[in-house]
Amino acid sequence: MPAESKACRDALNRVMLTYRIDVIHNASVEKVGQTTVNIQTSEKIGVKNQIVLEYTHCIWATGAERHQLAEDLNSQCGLEVTDRGWIVVNEYLESISHPGVFAAGDCNEIKLNGAKSPPKAGVYAVRSGPVLIENITRKLSGKKLTSFEPQSDFLKLLMCGDGKALGFRFGIPLFGKWVWELKDHIDVTFMNLFDVNLLPKLEIGGERGSETETGGKKSYDTKQYDAYEAGEKRPSASSAAADLLRTDDDVDYLHNWNIIKEMVQDGDYRRDVLAEARMKLA
Repeated sequence: MPAESKACRDALNRVMLTYRIDVIHNASVEKVGQTTVNIQTSEKIGVKNQIVLEYTHCIWATGAERHQLAEDLNSQCGLEVTDRGWIVVNEYLESISHPGVFAAGDCNEIKLNGAKSPPKAGVYAVRSGPVLIENITRKLSGKKLTSFEPQSDFLKLLMCGDGKALGFRFGIPLFGKWVWELKDHIDVTFMNLFDVNLLPKLEIGGERGSETETGGKKSYDTKQYDAYEAGEKRPSASSAAADLLRTDDDVDYLHNWNIIKEMVQDGDYRRDVLAEARMKLA
């Protein structure tokens, strides 16, 4: 995980050591048998080793893969795709080769004025959804499209299988029962979005940024993603850092979730909390 901080990588290594998880780098699977896996490794240039691992359960994790539809459209219509088969789109999620064709989520590669396209993570697919439907309807009505502005970082959560989880945010590691509870809370909250009784109200008409009847500005409804439980006093930067780094079972996950959201909303507060956290991790 080269994109993560040293503190996060060290935390992951500690967790893997605790849970007896081994990682074999620079390896390819040659054969999967009924009870064994044959692996060829090349830890050193020009030197290859054969390893036979016994297993009780073999789980094949492949990551994101291109859609057959993208491949078909590329060969039949010339739709622009990357060498991995991702549909190339602009900041409006619209194909750079075929106007009127839109793609969002893992299937696309976004050209953002030279910036790197976001990683294949669900948070970007979810947040591009409102922009996608907005731009499809705007395209059909001949209106100006609006750009998708992906966030630079996101909360990463790894379940440990025993009611605890490891998380990364802002370059600091988070671990414990409270991180698992936070993961469960986020997942349940997201699934509740599909409950017809809990759907946000649809606001009809108006351009993004145009005046509403009350004089305010229209914008996409992201409350379902960013609900903030206000009411408690914001802890000091030192206290916030200490709370985020706690690993005991008595941590209030909602309290820490609010700290993280305060850090997202307030850059100065985020800087101060991270400075305290880094000193505690040193």
